[in-house]
Amino acid sequence: MNIKNRIGKTPLIRAKELEEMLGISKIFLKLEGNNPSGHKIDRLSIMLIKDALAVSKRTICLSGHTELAKSIASVSQFFDIQCVFIFRRNSKLINSKSFNKENIKKIEYDTNKKQDCLEYSKKISKEKGWYNANQGFENGMVNITALSTIVDEINQQLKEPISTVFTQTSLGYGISGLHLGFRKLWMEEKIKNIPNLYSCTTDYGNIIYEEYKKNNLEIYKEYLENKPVSKYNRMVMTSDSSMLKNVLDAIYDTGGRVTGVRDEELEKFVIEVKKLEKIKMTIHNGYSIAGFMKEAKAGNLTNGNHVIILNDGRINLEIEEITDKDIDPNKIVDLLDEWLMEYTDPKEEIVDAVQHAMKTGHILAAYQNNDITGLTVIVNLGFENFIPKYHLGYIATKKGGKGIATQLLNKAIEITDGNLSLHVDRDNKRAIKVYEKMGFKQSYIRMIHK
Repeated sequence: MNIKNRIGKTPLIRAKELEEMLGISKIFLKLEGNNPSGHKIDRLSIMLIKDALAVSKRTICLSGHTELAKSIASVSQFFDIQCVFIFRRNSKLINSKSFNKENIKKIEYDTNKKQDCLEYSKKISKEKGWYNANQGFENGMVNITALSTIVDEINQQLKEPISTVFTQTSLGYGISGLHLGFRKLWMEEKIKNIPNLYSCTTDYGNIIYEEYKKNNLEIYKEYLENKPVSKYNRMVMTSDSSMLKNVLDAIYDTGGRVTGVRDEELEKFVIEVKKLEKIKMTIHNGYSIAGFMKEAKAGNLTNGNHVIILNDGRINLEIEEITDKDIDPNKIVDLLDEWLMEYTDPKEEIVDAVQHAMKTGHILAAYQNNDITGLTVIVNLGFENFIPKYHLGYIATKKGGKGIATQLLNKAIEITDGNLSLHVDRDNKRAIKVYEKMGFKQSYIRMIHK
């Protein structure tokens, strides 16, 4: 399956339990952990690889001590490109399965500092004519553009005005990308207002927050004392960032803020939300949810549409093929009829499609925490070359399951090897655009005699 169809298009789920606890609605979680390698950074990886190939460089190099390195190691397997990763002396990562691939070369640099590996990877890239894939000034625009793609997805999934967006900040590419994406939608008149952007990071050791505090004396006085580096904040600490001005411009332009989070707050809020919403994520990637909780509990948020981007947040979403031995076909028909709402067909038509799919096609079910949250009916038309062999008859999800349909569609493309057609109302421009991004092309107008 084309890796491009698997990156992005991640679920956006309604956090109803969190809404009830806080007394705020509506809250949505953008689960970037449902990307192929389990992290938002996949969006950047594929664009860096494409950029390298565009300038005829088939070897890319970067420090191996980052989330980006793990992602590139995974994504690069689908491209004709070589990777060189620089590791510090005696690093355990050098023997990790993530980097044990044929297209990957590992160099152990004689240092015990990660920063030295970063500088050496830049140096050797220049000497060898390799593509420098490290996050920094050289790839600033690529970084921002890649991470701006999440905005189009959120806008398509939510289809309502967005009040706030919370994201984790280290160097600041994420929030700069969000600002670029929303500003573009506003200029194209696809949205009326740009949401308040919240940059969430450690309360100590991040240059962006340090600069923000200087313009907010009340916050500055509160955090004057020094705090040690911890297992959590070391992931977002940085003493320099070429995105500093971009981030502060984004914050002030949208009426947002930079929210500093202490370790104890981070741990408490992430554990609380994971339990409430039954999602998986690491604590050190939870600054956005902790920042949201902190602002909400301080009374700084009102009802609206609040989106929290979770770098590696994911749900237990399993896509499985089912038969009449797994579930009563009548239940499938009832669920499709209920979930399709005003777009449903007469029940006898749904029954006919389900029966045919059970015999010669495929029926896919999305399970979230053992509960069916989506269904896809794929009918075998019996042709090999005349028209696509398979036709996607129905795809529907339980209310609130935004992003699950995309996961089902990805699986449908995979299981049919892309030999698949579907119908869409020609006036449904939004759906057409989504399907085109998934690899479908408009071929002809289907006319039905009545």
